[in-house]
Amino acid sequence: MEKSFSHKLPGEHVYKGVLFFGYSPPGALDAVKDLQVREDDVFIVTYPKAGTTWLQEILWLIMHDGDFARATSTPVYLRSPFIEFKDDVLGEDGLDLANKIDSPRVLKTHLQHSFMPMETNKKNCKIVVLFRNPKDVCTSYFHFYRSSSSFGQFKGTWPDFLDMFLAGHVDHGSWFDFTASWWQQRNRDNVYLMYYEHLKENTLAELEKLAQFVGKGQLSTDLLSHIAEHCSFGQMKTNPMTNHLDVYSINSHISPLLRKGEIGDWRTQFTVEQDEIFNRVYAEKLGHLDIPFQYRPTESIGHGH
Repeated sequence: MEKSFSHKLPGEHVYKGVLFFGYSPPGALDAVKDLQVREDDVFIVTYPKAGTTWLQEILWLIMHDGDFARATSTPVYLRSPFIEFKDDVLGEDGLDLANKIDSPRVLKTHLQHSFMPMETNKKNCKIVVLFRNPKDVCTSYFHFYRSSSSFGQFKGTWPDFLDMFLAGHVDHGSWFDFTASWWQQRNRDNVYLMYYEHLKENTLAELEKLAQFVGKGQLSTDLLSHIAEHCSFGQMKTNPMTNHLDVYSINSHISPLLRKGEIGDWRTQFTVEQDEIFNRVYAEKLGHLDIPFQYRPTESIGHGH
């Protein structure tokens, strides 16, 4: 039996079985399917709160050969549009922005594979998928729900949110469905799967591999080091072009968009019982896939990998 939840998202609707807030209206989701994809497009695909803004900034700088002048003068959400997002108050229409910007485009989405532009299956565009361990995603999403009016001033408790997350009753739907949909695409030539935790712990090595994948293998180690430094959590948190402190809907006093950026912060949030419940649901839904998620910093595991 479907559980019912009292919290309502502004303009919420169910599109092809997936819950969305009003900022991804049905018309925008329909239009995404018909987006004219360019051969040199790079799509960043993440579930919400998996390190999206961080990867947007990194990839935009890699694709634009370290153009720090633009990166420090234009907000990341204008340089790297969120394709299924439409906010009439901000006048921010992701598809409209995407159609206007010059190549190479770095386009952001939180969509499951089946919702993607149809041409991504035909064109030689690049798709970079960033996975993060789901307990940290869930913890971070809870704080984002609390702080952003886009989600309707969530006043529920952590146990309430955890129930919603496990049931897929959150904006952009089930993390489990999203993850399964992209895991199945991981061996395509134009799809590159990354892990937040690896990016955090081995930033430069991960940037070098990413640059190779997107056809920017010629970038120097010095430049990639500069990008890594510019995109460090501390820098991004204080950079007005990436921290979204100018976005009216986010109350950073409750919780800023870039909150902690840590590996394993879930352990401050989950009780032992909640952890066991989460593990059971995970095993039932995705256990058979053997995705190598990392739930703690490497140094606390006692071995690198």
